[in-house]
Amino acid sequence: MASFSSPRTSSTILSEGPTIHTWTITPASSNNMGSLYDVIRRCNKFEEGQGTAMWEFVILDNSTPVGYMLPQHVAEMKWDNTSFRISRSKRKIHLDPAIKPGDDVVDICRREFIKLCEKNANNLNGCFKKWLNKSSDFHPIRGLDAELAGLVIPSAARGIFGIVTTGVHMNMFTIRGGGIYVWVSRRSQNVTYAGKLDQLVAGAMDPEDNMNPLVTLQREAMEEAGLAVDMHTKMVTWRGIYVGRAAGGSLISFYDQKDHIAGSEEGHIEPGIRYTFDLEVSPGFVPYPEEPESIDGFVLKPVEEVKRDLKNAEWKPNCGLVMLDFLLRKGVIREEDDVHFGLLRRGLHRNLPLRIE
Repeated sequence: MASFSSPRTSSTILSEGPTIHTWTITPASSNNMGSLYDVIRRCNKFEEGQGTAMWEFVILDNSTPVGYMLPQHVAEMKWDNTSFRISRSKRKIHLDPAIKPGDDVVDICRREFIKLCEKNANNLNGCFKKWLNKSSDFHPIRGLDAELAGLVIPSAARGIFGIVTTGVHMNMFTIRGGGIYVWVSRRSQNVTYAGKLDQLVAGAMDPEDNMNPLVTLQREAMEEAGLAVDMHTKMVTWRGIYVGRAAGGSLISFYDQKDHIAGSEEGHIEPGIRYTFDLEVSPGFVPYPEEPESIDGFVLKPVEEVKRDLKNAEWKPNCGLVMLDFLLRKGVIREEDDVHFGLLRRGLHRNLPLRIE
């Protein structure tokens, strides 16, 4: 697994007191629209440097923080009568429930998170209420010591606590007439980022995936496109027919703050990593969506059209970042495509303020 850590320049060591990580939020540029570099800006609106002093989030006796919180989120939350300990002098939130020998630590921490969501159902733009009213899903927590592996957090709370999100994306493409064509998914009107473009296969890592991106890929490929992925050979089949072999791509990282498009999660912060895979298929293969309620359809696009869509903000932000990486690796983005061409590759990898293993 990759390890991301905050550079020394991102924190100030005080002679007495805690380490304070400072961040500032910078919106995507509006005076340089139509740029491929704006794909990176749209996913990295939370910038290191001067600005807001973050609060550490620590669980039990884990050796490092697992998240960093905005002070306004700390102030808005109701913490009384919970197992979350508040240290204003250290700017620290500590989940520290009573644990006895033989207790199920994962279950106890899960219940403490649910209790906190219930207590704050009417706060923070109603993000917890929305989560509580549906079949509640959880996200794995990265950066944990081995004895705490398996701890999860409600998906609605990730962006409040600054937990790293992890996802897997697979780019499906084919070659026609010597040129690259990409299979693209159009998101339905029933989901977030409605109508935006997406990879054919993309999804968040589940707690049951044991931090294994191949397990996530296998599940998401079947759910979204009916594609079966062999865990050992990475061979991909559709209804028993050989389609191709998934090849590992890049590990991408970003640090964002969600805007109004995210609805009830507006203002949440998202340090994220994305595992990417590529799948080349024959020109005659046509994929079909398996989730019509969330996918409007799959479309085959030439790379020039894909580049135009990226510049016009037609892609879901983190999916656009994955597609930009794919086009760069395939060598189909040229210097004349963007005045910031020399910065594009570097922009795909952000230092995150957390240990990721």
